[in-house]
Amino acid sequence: MPPRPLEYIYPGVLAAQAIHAAVKFGIPDLLGSGPKSAAELASDCGAHAPTLERLLRALTSIELFYRLPDGRYRNSPGTEILRRDHPQALWGEGLFLPARFIWRPLGELTESVRTGDAPFNRVFGQGIFEYLAEHPDDAEAFNQVMAQDTLWTTPALLRAYDFSRFKRLVDVGGGYGVFLGSILSATPKLEGVLFDQSEVIAKAESTFVPAVAERVTLIAGSFFDRVPAGGDVYLLRRIIHDWEDGEALQILANVHDAMTPDGTLLVVEALIDSPTRPAGLMDLMMLVLGGRERTEAEFRKLFADAGFTLERIIPAGAYSVIECKRR
Repeated sequence: MPPRPLEYIYPGVLAAQAIHAAVKFGIPDLLGSGPKSAAELASDCGAHAPTLERLLRALTSIELFYRLPDGRYRNSPGTEILRRDHPQALWGEGLFLPARFIWRPLGELTESVRTGDAPFNRVFGQGIFEYLAEHPDDAEAFNQVMAQDTLWTTPALLRAYDFSRFKRLVDVGGGYGVFLGSILSATPKLEGVLFDQSEVIAKAESTFVPAVAERVTLIAGSFFDRVPAGGDVYLLRRIIHDWEDGEALQILANVHDAMTPDGTLLVVEALIDSPTRPAGLMDLMMLVLGGRERTEAEFRKLFADAGFTLERIIPAGAYSVIECKRR
C-alpha cells in the first residue's frame, strides 16, 4: 500500500468514469481505423467537440489514448483492448463498474452499513437480475464482464481440477456456457448439461464448437424451482456469492435433490479469508448488489445446512474449487 493511498484512490475514481464515457461514445472503436481529431470523433459519435477534447486530453495523461503532434488522437495499448472487435476485448469492464446501475447503489454503501439492507434493491426497487432483464444495454455489459472473467480464470481452474473421472456434468446457472465449453474441450469423454434461464439458453447454442456442441444438452429453467437430474457432478461457478444465505440454501437444496447419493458438488468461489487472494473488497460489491462473499467457515456451515459435507478446497488462481459430497 502506498504511504498516501488517497493520492491513488481519488484519481482512480475519475479515471474509471472517464474510461466509461470514452467507451460509451465508442471512441476506441472509432480510432480503430486510424487517428482522428476530437472534432472528427465528436461528429462521428454525437459528442460536444470541445468537451470531448477535454476528456481525451485527460485520458492521454494516463496513457489511455495518445495525442499526435498534429492534434489528432490514436489508441494506446490500453484503449485498443476496449474495442469491441478486439480478440481480448475488455469494453465490458470499461462500462461496468462506473455504470449508473453500479455507482448509484455504491453511493449508498454507508446507509447499507447502517441498516444491513442491499442498496441496489432500495435504489431501483428490484433485485439486480430483475433489473438486468429489463435493461438490455446494462445486461450486455454485465454479461460481457462475466464472460471475460470466465476466460481469464478458466486456465487456472482447469489446471487445478481433473474432470475426467466424471461422465455427465450439470452446469447450474452456467450462463452462455463459456466455462462448460472449456471443460468439455479439455475432457473429450465428458458430457455436459447447461442449465440457465430461457433468455440465456436461447443465446448459448452458438458458444460451443461442433465437437463440443454434440455433447451438450441445453435446459432452461430456474434453479430456485428445480435442477436437472442425471449428472454425477454438479457445478455452481460464481452463483452462491450472488445470494444471501436463504436463497443460497434454496439453490443448494435443489441441487441436493437432483444429485445421486454418490454425486459430487463443485462450487467455484472466492474466499474472504483466502491466504493468497482475499475477497474482502469484492464482498462490499456483493453487499451493494444483494449477495455476499464468504469465509471458509461460512461456506462449511452453509453446505452443512443444505445437506453437504465440504471435502476439500482447491486453490485455483483468483478462485477456489470447493468440492462437496451429499451427507
